Amino acid sequence: MARRSVPSSVMIAGIKFRIVIKKMENWGMMHFDDREIWISEETAAKKDILVDTLRHEMLHATLSIAGHSWAKKIEEEPIVRAIEHIFLPAVDALMAKLNKL
Repeated sequence: MARRSVPSSVMIAGIKFRIVIKKMENWGMMHFDDREIWISEETAAKKDILVDTLRHEMLHATLSIAGHSWAKKIEEEPIVRAIEHIFLPAVDALMAKLNKL
């Protein structure tokens, strides 16, 4: 059932990433070389967690495309989490206000 509600792919900067649902311990994982985003079966079954996880993994893909993943001495996870937990909620709140206009 969860597989039908999850898109099969997502385009990021013109690059297609397959979304793969599989048994795994993590909620999700991005594999840049394979152009895949893995989502756990458990995560795929919960829409709110699925959306947050897809956004998170898409941010990893975005940073990889931009070349950040190859930079030295810069941790990627804090940047992804800052965007995920600070920037995106602010954008969502603004969009909600704009949609009311």
